[in-house]
Amino acid sequence: MITVLDERESYFLVTNGSQFAVVERRAGKYYSLHAGVRHGVALDDAGVLELIHEAGAHDEKAARRLFDEVSEQWRDIFEHLR
Repeated sequence: MITVLDERESYFLVTNGSQFAVVERRAGKYYSLHAGVRHGVALDDAGVLELIHEAGAHDEKAARRLFDEVSEQWRDIFEHLR
């Protein structure tokens, strides 16, 4: 079962209970944070398992740190562009 632990801007911290990942939502699909070609998936069990595989599984502490970092960077960029 997939759980969304936190949401900020277009970023989500998700877990399958033992693995954690940070994903991005764009146009109704979810993507890993890796550079290069990425394919969007649905936020369901199969989709999140694919994202965790693409993004690499993190422990909760590392995933929360990454989540804070990317969501804060997005906010800083947004504020500077306004």
